[in-house]
Amino acid sequence: MTDQATGATHARRRATAGLAAGVLALLLVAAGCSSAGTTTAEPSGTAAPAPPSTAAPSTPAPSTPAAAAPQSTTPAPVPSASAPAEPSEPADVVPVVHGCDGNPLSTPRSLAVGCGPGTGQLDGLTWTGWGGLAATGTGRLWENNAAGGVAAYPATVTLGGLTGGEYTTMRISAPKAEKPNVELTLGKTGPVPKG
Repeated sequence: MTDQATGATHARRRATAGLAAGVLALLLVAAGCSSAGTTTAEPSGTAAPAPPSTAAPSTPAPSTPAAAAPQSTTPAPVPSASAPAEPSEPADVVPVVHGCDGNPLSTPRSLAVGCGPGTGQLDGLTWTGWGGLAATGTGRLWENNAAGGVAAYPATVTLGGLTGGEYTTMRISAPKAEKPNVELTLGKTGPVPKG
């Protein structure tokens, strides 16, 4: 009778081991999924492993099986490369502003402050941050003064509103000028003073 009891015990252990191997195979397949719900594709020409058979093996089980380590039913986290944050503008687009003639300008050394008569002019501009969401230029603001002449003032220009590869706003700060702070809208036909 002990041989029958031992045989039944071995059969249960083999069935349990087969079931555990099947669960492990399913967990490994499930581990191929990221937390975002995407799956990793099998390389072409390879197939997913078949679940192990639950049929009894043809060789007898050892008389004293080794103790199995406890198995977790939770799949291990799968490292996944996170997608880089998308920039607001593609990296290969060089932003521009448009001059009064409608031509696109990138890092202009000079720029009109408006397209009508008597408007000022920026020149000697050097830029930092061009291509970012905001670009800052330093140079001189030339404008008509109250005495009827033209004067140059140190100025800082800040471009912003980067949309579709074009800066859409411009702020000029020239503390010593008669108009120390000027805000403009930039469009295809050049800068236009706000308000």
